[in-house]
Amino acid sequence: MKSKALVTLFSLFSIVFAVAANASAQGWKATEIDAGVDLAADFAVKEQASRAKTTITLNKVVKASDKMPKLGARDFMLCLDTNVKNVQTFVQAIVTVDQYSNHKLMGWSKSTCGKDVSGGGAAVGDAYTTLEKGHAGAGLAADFAVGERAKQLKSTGKLVRIVKAEMAEGKLRGTGTFRLCLVTTGLSVGPGSQALVSMDKYNNLKLVSWNDSDCNETDGEFELVERSHAGVGLAADFAVGKHSQEKKIEHKLVEILKGEIKGMFSPTYRVCMKVSEKGKTEVIQAVVSMDQYSNMKLLSWEHAECGK
Repeated sequence: MKSKALVTLFSLFSIVFAVAANASAQGWKATEIDAGVDLAADFAVKEQASRAKTTITLNKVVKASDKMPKLGARDFMLCLDTNVKNVQTFVQAIVTVDQYSNHKLMGWSKSTCGKDVSGGGAAVGDAYTTLEKGHAGAGLAADFAVGERAKQLKSTGKLVRIVKAEMAEGKLRGTGTFRLCLVTTGLSVGPGSQALVSMDKYNNLKLVSWNDSDCNETDGEFELVERSHAGVGLAADFAVGKHSQEKKIEHKLVEILKGEIKGMFSPTYRVCMKVSEKGKTEVIQAVVSMDQYSNMKLLSWEHAECGK
């Protein structure tokens, strides 16, 4: 029985390899992911979900091939990044479209077709450029991504903040893909998420993918930020209140002299500030950590000459 199972498994791999090797010989040629490809992909996912009586969502079209159109009819071989019962699954789908735009799903199978493609809505090798904080396009893309993800999960999740925003320009002017590091509520298991949102030449947005991610966050070094930074103000108020509670002596925040931060999803703040105690003003440097749920912890409190 074991030998028979191995033979069967070997045969399956042989078939998959043969299909891939003979794709070009059968007339399949790589094609751009256009509106026709998107329609075929959406149809394939909905049709397979109906047939299998399960939940399948489309993350993105990884790549597509088609044959020479005949009398307006097209055949597509699609590599799709999907979620099947909330499990990421790459599949290969074959969809035919007749001259009357009627679609038919001819094949659907798990595949390794997407394993060699890096996670991004832009073509492999496209360069992402970091966008400035408050970039209007990134804000619109983030709001759109959160709204679409909430619909997928039938959740009331909300956007807390954009940690980082990048964009890769598309081949056509005015098109591109946003890569967003987001902190949200109700939409991710981990501390944050990475969303890819594509934009066509008509400014139509599409959520390409959504994954739990820390966006390769590392501890790094403290970076200087504006004294008016909201997180710095929260950290300062928390530190003063916590130290007053621990020492059972009232302290008051007089002025924030300098603020620094490191980390994105679970940031650590280093605040230099003037604090009054019993009518006397001292310069204090406090370090405060914040987890992904915005819970704070006072790590250190010391007198310092940090305001220079």
